[in-house]
Amino acid sequence: MPLKLKVSALVLLVSAIFVIYTSFEHRKLTHEWQALGNEHNKLQEDYGLLMLEYSTLAAPSRVEAIARQKLNMKFPDKNNTRVIQIHE
Repeated sequence: MPLKLKVSALVLLVSAIFVIYTSFEHRKLTHEWQALGNEHNKLQEDYGLLMLEYSTLAAPSRVEAIARQKLNMKFPDKNNTRVIQIHE
């Protein structure tokens, strides 16, 4: 076999191996990209649920109810209120 033919065969073999390797890497990265997209969607959903829960827990009516029940707080009446006027 002439040297030129051997070199061509070697180049062809290396090219074929490189094509196989890049195809494998492409499939692997595509799978990873899809998995990350799925994780992103799940995290977006979780974030939405957390924001909904936060708005529910921080609602003024809920805070007021807890303050009344657990801390025995109430709005001051006229007897417990003083108005202070500052003259400049």
